[in-house]
Amino acid sequence: MVLRSCVLIASFVALIHGDRREFIVLARIAKVRGPQFATLLSQSLIRGSQAPLAALVERVTRLNLRPRGEIACIRSAALTQLKGEHRSVNLAVAKVLNPQVPIQPIAEIPSYQPIPGGRRFIVAYSLNNPYYAIMYSQLHRTGFNVHYVSGFTGILEALTAAQGNGESPHVHLDQWLERDQAALLISRMRATTTLSVTAHDLEHGVNRMGASTGMALLLKRASALHLLTRSSLQRLGIAPATVEGRSFHVDHPAYLGEHSGGYHLPHDQREARRALNRPANQFSVGIVGRVSDRKNVELLVASAAQIQGHLKGSVNPPHIYITGLFGTRFSERIIRRAISMSNVTIVAENLSDDAVGLHVAALDVAVVPYHAYLNSGWTLLALSAGLPVIASRESTASEVVPPEALIQFSQGDAGSLAQAIAAATQLEISKARAAALARASEVHPNIIALRFAQEIAARVFAQ
Repeated sequence: MVLRSCVLIASFVALIHGDRREFIVLARIAKVRGPQFATLLSQSLIRGSQAPLAALVERVTRLNLRPRGEIACIRSAALTQLKGEHRSVNLAVAKVLNPQVPIQPIAEIPSYQPIPGGRRFIVAYSLNNPYYAIMYSQLHRTGFNVHYVSGFTGILEALTAAQGNGESPHVHLDQWLERDQAALLISRMRATTTLSVTAHDLEHGVNRMGASTGMALLLKRASALHLLTRSSLQRLGIAPATVEGRSFHVDHPAYLGEHSGGYHLPHDQREARRALNRPANQFSVGIVGRVSDRKNVELLVASAAQIQGHLKGSVNPPHIYITGLFGTRFSERIIRRAISMSNVTIVAENLSDDAVGLHVAALDVAVVPYHAYLNSGWTLLALSAGLPVIASRESTASEVVPPEALIQFSQGDAGSLAQAIAAATQLEISKARAAALARASEVHPNIIALRFAQEIAARVFAQ
C-alpha cells in the first residue's frame, strides 16, 4: 500500500534525524492493518510533528475521493498541516472531505404490529427523506398493514416473518436491485407473495436489453410498477406491452402538509434571507440537498465561471448557492474551483429540515444540473417553495414543471446552463412563482398518497 510505504519512509527519516520516539510511533502505525491504520495515521498527521509526511501523503492521495472514506479522512488530516498561500483553500477542502457531522438523536422507524391474515406491506424506510412518510401514509385505507424496515436485510427478515405467521406479505421496492439481490429476494418469496416497484431512477451500468439484469428479474415477478413520470417506460427501455395492466403513473408528491417533514414550505423569502444573513435583493440561483455524483454540481460551477465572465459589472448578477453535505467523489475539485469565484457560495453542511426549508426559500430559482435522471425530488421541493426551475430539456422536468416556471438548457452543456441562468433574471417572477405553487398544490401529499394506495391495491388484491 502506497500510504504504508509513506509512513515507513517517514519513520526511517525520523530515525536518521535521531528522533527515536517518532520512529517507533510511525513504525507501529505501519504495521497496523484494517481501518485502524487510517485512524492512527490521521491522528499522527493532525499532531503536526511530521510535516514532510503530511506533504508526501497529500501528494499520493490526489485522487477523486468520496468524503468520509478512509483515504479521504487521511487526506483531510494531511491538508490541515500544509502551510503556504493555499492554506485557507486546503482547510476548506479538508472540512468537506472529513466533515464533523453533529450526532443527531437516533430516530426510530415506526413500529409494526402483525395482523393475522392481514396484508403486510413491507418497504425499506428512509428517515432522511419525507417522501416515504408521504407516499405510504394512506395505504392503511386500502387494506395494507405497513411494515417499515431498514435496508434490504430488513426486507428479507420481514418477508420471512410474514410468510411464517399466516400473513399475506407484499414487498415494495423503491430502487432497482443488483441481479444477485433481486434473485435472492425472488427465491425467498412464496407464490402468494406479491411484489411492486417504484421506478425512481434509471438502472445504471447495465444492458437493459438483457433478460437477466436485476431490473428484468423484478419486472417479471412484479404485480405493479409505479411510474413517477409518464415517459419512465421509454427512458428505462421497457416495452409497454410487457407491463400492460401492471404499470401506473402517480406523480411524485410535493413537500407540503403534515407528512412533509420539517421544511415548513412555503416560507417568506425575505424572512429566510434575513435568517441566513443574505442580501435582500440578490438574485439567487442554486441547489439544496446532498451533493452526489448524480447531481453533477461540477456543471453548475462551470456555468457559474462563465456567468462571472459574461456578466461582470452587471447591477445584480446571479449568485449561485450550493447547499448540502457533500458525498460526490469530485468534492475536492468542486470546492477548489468554486472557492476562487465571487459569485458562488458553498454551504457544505448536513442541514436539519428546518434549515433546508430556509435555504430553499431564500433562492429565486432552483437549478437541476443532473446527469440523465428519471425523477427529481429536488424539483418537487423547489415547486413546494414556489420556485421556478432550470432543468435540461432532455430530462423529465417538462412533465413536472409548468411552462411558466421552467427554463431549459442542453444537458451537460455549461454554456447552455449559463445562458439559462442569465435568462432566469428576466423571468416574470410573480407569475412563475404562482405557477410553481399551483403545480405543488396539484400534487399535494393528501391527493397523491391516496391515489398511490388505490392503484397499488387495485393490482395486488386483484391477484
